[in-house]
Amino acid sequence: MSLESLTKLRRTGGKPAALWVVVGDCPESIRALPDTIAVTEKPQAMDWRPVVGLHVDIFDLSGDDWLLCQTMDAIEAAQPKAIGVACNAGVLGLSEQHERVMTRIWRHLANHS
Repeated sequence: MSLESLTKLRRTGGKPAALWVVVGDCPESIRALPDTIAVTEKPQAMDWRPVVGLHVDIFDLSGDDWLLCQTMDAIEAAQPKAIGVACNAGVLGLSEQHERVMTRIWRHLANHS
């Protein structure tokens, strides 16, 4: 999914239960899924307004702390409902169970990128 297609979905009253934002090399197997957005550069130039009120999980596959921080800042500025993050520095989720799931997903994605 792109932010543009998410915008169209939101304008028609639809919304996904949650979004995955993959920073870095997004595996082809999930790139076209309706709840995945890939970020490879300049997240601050992207229009993140469609994430307002949504749960967003960010998976860093870039190893680029600056790109990850810029992505997190841009998404946070759009005021999502909640954010989870899985990266080399660790995992931040809504609960221990959510963090365990995010860790498994992050490892899986990292092995398939």
